[in-house]
Amino acid sequence: MKSPMTGKEMKFCKETRIANYRGESFTYTAHYYLCEDSGERFTTTESDTEDMEQVHCQYRNRHGIPGPDEIKAIRMKYKVSASKMSRILGLGANQYRLYEAGEMPSLSNARLITLVADEKNFKLLSSLS
Repeated sequence: MKSPMTGKEMKFCKETRIANYRGESFTYTAHYYLCEDSGERFTTTESDTEDMEQVHCQYRNRHGIPGPDEIKAIRMKYKVSASKMSRILGLGANQYRLYEAGEMPSLSNARLITLVADEKNFKLLSSLS
């Protein structure tokens, strides 16, 4: 990547950083380009996304939150639409779809999703909706 300051090739660097996410601290490896002439650091959308994914993965692992593929698999297991699954869980109309698309569920919603993976719990909640 060329420096917007000098037009010269920049050095690709990594460093350990700490990010706060939902009130908790996580250590991750940050990626950036360094313009050695100006000392300025630059990132790309891709590197920013990759860095944030590291934090999200750690948060999911720390709290046992299923990932988007797991969330979709739970719904597909019961052959219901995302909006129907949202109703069963008592969520907003499109909330389950957003979780399938990668939005991070709250801890309480993650626990609901994990519980509904068990067929007995799914049947119980389905009968209530």
